[in-house]
Amino acid sequence: MLRSRLGLLCFCALILGVMAMSASPAQGAMFWQILDSSGIKATELKAAVTASGGPHLTLDGNVSNLQIAVTCSALSLTNVNLEVFGRLTEGGKIAFSGCKVYKTSPLTGEYKCTVKSAGAATGTVESNEFKGALQLVSGNIRLKVEPLTGPTGNFATLRFEGAECVLPELNQVHGAIYLRSGFITTHEYEHLFEPDSINTAIYIGGHSAIQLSLTKVLGSAWIQLVGAHLNQKWGVLDF
Repeated sequence: MLRSRLGLLCFCALILGVMAMSASPAQGAMFWQILDSSGIKATELKAAVTASGGPHLTLDGNVSNLQIAVTCSALSLTNVNLEVFGRLTEGGKIAFSGCKVYKTSPLTGEYKCTVKSAGAATGTVESNEFKGALQLVSGNIRLKVEPLTGPTGNFATLRFEGAECVLPELNQVHGAIYLRSGFITTHEYEHLFEPDSINTAIYIGGHSAIQLSLTKVLGSAWIQLVGAHLNQKWGVLDF
């Protein structure tokens, strides 16, 4: 009987230990954290975000051995929220407007082409659905953003048009973008994000070493909370 009781106690202790471990944040875990209206209590909440950036948000690349720099003046987000466990809402989209295509950036040698995505107004490039999550890369916090189906999926399609346009009409963008923010562990009303060029790996058309080396994202954007969390400070809690 004593042995049975001891066995039961050990089993209960084991279960409690597992529960305690599950309730504690995992080492190296990162979470979005929002301060409440009092600015004191820190809670992780789902929250909608908006973005402002420009005026020279640029995708550098190469299509049919022609160098391009698609440069846009503004951006907007649709269905992008900070989610639990350091993630973004799956299925969010980003739209760039005021876009033109040049030979090099900034604004040098404009092609006789308009640029857009299918179904969008001229000068507007809309992404397909994407997902995102915080990651620790070489000891640094990064936000990885990629197509919903993964890095080989289609991030966006660039459609070049014009009677004298020398660029191929349809061009798919693939890969994963890593974003960095200098003070992301400090709670602020807004954070400036920019591409981490070392770890970002995107390409236009077919995957190749030369495409990966030539395709770059340039520019930055300020990210703020909106909706129910307007005017609340936020950042990343890093364990």
